[in-house]
Amino acid sequence: MWIQFRRRLDRVRPYCQVASHTEAEVRDILLALERIYHSSFPELNLRQWTGSIYTWLTHPLLDPQKGGHVIMDNLMKLVTTALELSYAEAKRNVDSKHLELAAEAFTLRRDTIHLIDAVGGNANTKDQNEEPPKTPNPK
Repeated sequence: MWIQFRRRLDRVRPYCQVASHTEAEVRDILLALERIYHSSFPELNLRQWTGSIYTWLTHPLLDPQKGGHVIMDNLMKLVTTALELSYAEAKRNVDSKHLELAAEAFTLRRDTIHLIDAVGGNANTKDQNEEPPKTPNPK
C-alpha cells in the first residue's frame, strides 16, 4: 500500500503500475477489450478463451518465476496479434486457430527474427540468380 502511495506523490510517474494479473483479472481485461474492439469485431467474445489465454501466457518461458500471473504486455500482444489475423481473413470474431498461432509465436517461435524492412520477397532471389558483373581484363 505504501508503494502505491509513494508513486502517487512521484512527479515523474504519479501512477500505479500493475506488474501482472491473475486469471480473474485477465477475464475482466478481455471483457474490456471486447467493448473496445466491438466496432471492428461485432461478434467478439474473448472471455470464452480466458482459460486458454491464461495457460498460454503462464508458460514457463513467459513466467519463469512460476508466479501464475500474466504480464499485461504479453496479453495485449497475444490479443492484438490474434485480432490482426482475424481481421486479415475478414472474420467477425477471433477463433481458436488465430489464438493458437499467436500463442505459438510467443512460446515455440519466440526467438524467430522477422524481417520487417525488406525491399520485396523477390529481391533477394534475383540477386542470387544473377551473374556477377564482368570486369574487363587489363592488357
